[in-house]
Amino acid sequence: MRFLARMGLNEIYSFEKGIIRTFVFLIFMALILRADQMVMSPVIPFIQKEFAIGDKEIGFVGSAFTLVAAVVTLIWGYLSDKYPRKLLLISAILIGEIPCLLTAFATNYTQLLVLRVLTGIGIGAMVPIAFSILGDLFTEKQRPRAQAWYQMMGGMGVLVGMVVAGFVGPTYGWRLPFIIVSVPNFFFALTLLVGGKEPKRGAGEAALKELILGGKNYTRTMKLQDYLHLFKVPSNIWLFLQGIPGTVAWGVLPYFLITFYVRFKNLSVELATILLLIIGMGMIFGNLFGGIMGNWIYTKNRSYLPIFCGISQFLGVIPLIISLNWPAAPEPSFSYILFPALLGFLGAIFISSAGPNVLAMLANVNLPEHRGGISSIFNLTDSIGAGFGPMIGGLLSAYKGLDYAMHTSVLFWIPCGILFFILIFTLNKDVLRVNTLMENTRKELEQINDLSQP
Repeated sequence: MRFLARMGLNEIYSFEKGIIRTFVFLIFMALILRADQMVMSPVIPFIQKEFAIGDKEIGFVGSAFTLVAAVVTLIWGYLSDKYPRKLLLISAILIGEIPCLLTAFATNYTQLLVLRVLTGIGIGAMVPIAFSILGDLFTEKQRPRAQAWYQMMGGMGVLVGMVVAGFVGPTYGWRLPFIIVSVPNFFFALTLLVGGKEPKRGAGEAALKELILGGKNYTRTMKLQDYLHLFKVPSNIWLFLQGIPGTVAWGVLPYFLITFYVRFKNLSVELATILLLIIGMGMIFGNLFGGIMGNWIYTKNRSYLPIFCGISQFLGVIPLIISLNWPAAPEPSFSYILFPALLGFLGAIFISSAGPNVLAMLANVNLPEHRGGISSIFNLTDSIGAGFGPMIGGLLSAYKGLDYAMHTSVLFWIPCGILFFILIFTLNKDVLRVNTLMENTRKELEQINDLSQP
């Protein structure tokens, strides 16, 4: 198990084996659960043909999947700040995976829509639960790196879903991929129930870690009125806002990219899936690169991290635009997709570099008992863009053409980058505020210990 130290996550070994095991389960569950998220994208043409629906209807499925789940995530965020997160995580898996499995047996558009919404509720529930657990496993010195590995595995899950659907779907039908990606998580739920433990709340705070591991308890939990306090933290506001335009692009681009290349570049579903797979690999490398680089930048100067995130958004737009404008070929082969795929790969690296750092910044400017709540709110604002993305893409495609929709969506990353620069003026102050509060809490816990001595 010491391989986690080689990943730059040596702080995890402060905990007992059951907690380390939960972290490993969490990483692999991210992979499988995220496979559910994009498994539908490569088989959209087959679903449209069977149910006699168009881009607008498919866009509503993608938007409903994300938006309904995001709203329900607020409840899960509150629960994860008050109740045992291990049981919540198991519940979330079952709520998401049972409908995903049943999607394979949908007989009409309405059933497809309802089952995808239910799947999204389960996947969305994992966001605040995992965020809260990771915040209690690592201090601010390793949170960007921990989030990078978690995001990377989630990104790999997206690719797994696309690969399974893109290569199984055309041969065996669009239904089988939903079965393949849902079944493994039932195994993870069982193994987590039997062999997993969760860390104590507050164990990820440098000022409290030694006391918490020594048996002290951090007893504060989220109260409903605390949600108002979260909106008084300036960094929270700007992190929320930057997520909205950026995720419109994330909502449109992966969802319609295969359809775009099939329709406008004459690619087969298999070749288009390979191209999207290569771009997805860029996203994975971007998450890892961004987290490692962001971790290094953060230790040098906290205020430099938003600059890094903002610049990465601007740099990512250019190669993605060029990739979308790559000339079509009459009979494209594998060699045709190499250059647009390479450009997309490069753009995805830059764009996705911000992801793990955004989550790390959110964890660092909020108290342990607020992290589930803040994560659920961020997921809501993040999902507003991602959820409306497929809908916006579908509507733009219906009225202006899919080509126009794809090019427009990429430009949404520009305002995302601009908003990052405002965090230069708020991040350091908000982190210092949390660190001061944790130091005061440490003194209170030590005083209680002193008073209990004979």
